[in-house]
Amino acid sequence: MEENRIPIGGRKLANPEDIMMLQADINYTIIYFKDGRKCIVATTLKTLESRFESFNFFRTNRNMLVNLDYVKNFFKPHKQLQMTDNKQVVVARRRVDGLKRTLLMR
Repeated sequence: MEENRIPIGGRKLANPEDIMMLQADINYTIIYFKDGRKCIVATTLKTLESRFESFNFFRTNRNMLVNLDYVKNFFKPHKQLQMTDNKQVVVARRRVDGLKRTLLMR
């Protein structure tokens, strides 16, 4: 699986399969791993989004990029995703239709 490692910031590399979600924080990004670890990198979410576009990630709102493999539920009335670790992620109103299409294609 060494070939799937993607640069996430500086000299850090990570497998996209190990990343649950990414959260923007000004010019930094907080990366949440499936094992519960967090990592802060000095790379913008927009830059990381382009690196992860060929994998199963979706931009839910202005500051979140989630790995759809770790989505447990989608609550339509609340426009929220529930991740496998039970965290709730808000989906922007304008991105709900795109999310539905993406989830149906899987």
